This record gives sequence, structure tokens and C-alpha cells, in this order.
Amino acid sequence: MVKRTELVEVEVAKRDLIEGLIKGIDVITAFNDESARLTASELAEKVCISRSAARRYLLTLLHIGLVATDGRNFWLTPKILNLGRSYLDSARLPRAIVPFLQRLTLQLQESTNYSVLEGDDVVYISRVNAPRLLNTGFEPGTRLPAYTSTAGRVLLAAMPDEGLLAYLDRIELIAYTHLTITDKKQLFQELVNIREDGFGVTENQYEIGLRGISVPLKNRRGALVGALSISMMIAGSSRAEATAKCLPALQAAANTLMQWL
Repeated sequence: MVKRTELVEVEVAKRDLIEGLIKGIDVITAFNDESARLTASELAEKVCISRSAARRYLLTLLHIGLVATDGRNFWLTPKILNLGRSYLDSARLPRAIVPFLQRLTLQLQESTNYSVLEGDDVVYISRVNAPRLLNTGFEPGTRLPAYTSTAGRVLLAAMPDEGLLAYLDRIELIAYTHLTITDKKQLFQELVNIREDGFGVTENQYEIGLRGISVPLKNRRGALVGALSISMMIAGSSRAEATAKCLPALQAAANTLMQWL
């Protein structure tokens, strides 16, 4: 059984904060797919600090091996993965869920995932790949705009209406494919339907040819702790066939896990 930890809201006084650490994390997260390599000037502009401060942060990261440089540009090294690995090694919940994902993948022959909502993104925490190749890129640590994935929509659907409306008000819906829902009223209704149905199915929202099926994962107290989902290619079956095949197994896994969480 996973040891339960109660979350507590803590008011932190500004005098107790280490501003340099906060800015250092901003520096690390400034590197992404669009900004894989940055100069000190580019970094300074992205995180709103002086060029000299950006250079010191970069040189510090270089000293401890988290970035590399060609003398002008800087980029993250694989050592940065140790930060995410620390979470995976210390968090009991992802480790506890993996055996259930393994059984689901073995049973359904489809890739399975455990995801959580962080801000406006869905983050894939654990994944078990199907034996056959499915190149979705949804490896642990992958972040996607929540509205583009089935798991993200299931997690968004758990919000009350006012929370959903606030979310829709602050985000821009980008069309990752020509079928991505970009109408906010349509998306709101989709999320309400998922809430009422207790599961979600999406197709072609982030990647053409990809289908996702997801259910919410709750603990014994009924609190939402994430989503279980299946990633599969659309070509193998119809939406109705895939749902009939996968949904009962997903729901059974979620119900069993609930007793452990």
C-alpha cells in the first residue's frame, strides 16, 4: 500500500525565499524545444535579468555540468535529467502505478500512461510502451497543453465550471492538427461531457492518427491524483471498438488502484 501524505498549504514569507534559487530554476526551464541553445543575451531577455547575471548563472551551471557551451551558445546536458530522476526515485505513487500499467499493456497490447495536471499542462509521469512501435514521444516528463490530450481533458473535466471557464479564458487554443478543437465553447462542452461520462476519448488532437482513452485516478478519499490513459493508433480499430475494448480494463485498474492509494 502506498503511504499517504497529507498536503498542507503553507504561507511562506518573502524573507524566507532564496530568490537566486527561484531564478536559477527559471534559467534552466528557459531551455526548451524552441530555445535549445541560448546565448547569455538571449537568456537574459527570456528570464528578465541582466546579461551579466545570465552569464553568471550559465557559468555556474557549466561548472556543475548541467550545461555545455561552444563559447557563445549554451545548452543543457543529459545530467539535467538527474533532477527529474530524483522525483521519480523519491515519489512512491509513480512506482506503485507502474505494475498496473504493465498489466494493462500486457492485456491490451497498447501503451499506457499515468499523468498529472501541472498548471495548464498535462505531464506524463509513468509510461509502459506496447511491444509494437508507437512513436508518440510521450515519455516520462513530457508536457503537453492539457486540452490536446485525453488525460489532460479528463483532469480538466474534474474542475468545477468556474475553474474551467478561468482556464479557457487564460489560454490560447493552438491547432496542432487540422482537427484540434480550437473553439472554446466546443471544448468547454467536451469537458463537461467527459465529466458526466467519467472517461474521455480523443483522436487527432495533438498528432494525426493518434487516439487516447483515459479515466480519472482517485484515492480512497475520492481525491483526484491523476489520470490513467492508453495511447494507440487510430488505424487499428474504430473509436467504438477501441473504447469497448480498453475502457473496462482502464476503469478496473483505476478502481483497484483506488484501494491502494
